[in-house]
Amino acid sequence: MRTQAYTLIELIFVIIIIGILSGVGFYYFKPHYLQNDRDFLELQLNTVRYEGINYDKRSPSGNMDYSIGCIAQSDFFTSRTTIDQHYKVHATFTLTPNENILCFDTLGRVHNGTDGNKTTQNSLFASDIVITLGYNNEEKNITIDHFSGDLR
Repeated sequence: MRTQAYTLIELIFVIIIIGILSGVGFYYFKPHYLQNDRDFLELQLNTVRYEGINYDKRSPSGNMDYSIGCIAQSDFFTSRTTIDQHYKVHATFTLTPNENILCFDTLGRVHNGTDGNKTTQNSLFASDIVITLGYNNEEKNITIDHFSGDLR
């Protein structure tokens, strides 16, 4: 009785074909840098928003920290936690209207930070904020609702 088995040459031939296919497929895989940068910035903004919702700047206290719930444009892609320290940004961004600081109050509404980050009525935005991210002639937007502070 004879048993059927693959020869060594057949096995080597299959390994070579798998190697060629994986090598070709590797070069067709393109990372989604723009979507990753959008997700990272959205995470940063949501973190700051929830910090602002949690920290009531209206309560009287002698040691009030007005920087809680605020983020500067220069800090959009900087590390806030140890997890973020190794993230490399690829996209460029523009903010409309062009404000240096965005602050969130206890209701989640967005302010422009012109009042020393105290989130008063005078610093509320009157229109939605649009952050446009661009990479390789593609664009993605993050819109912050001026009334509720929701990101979409």
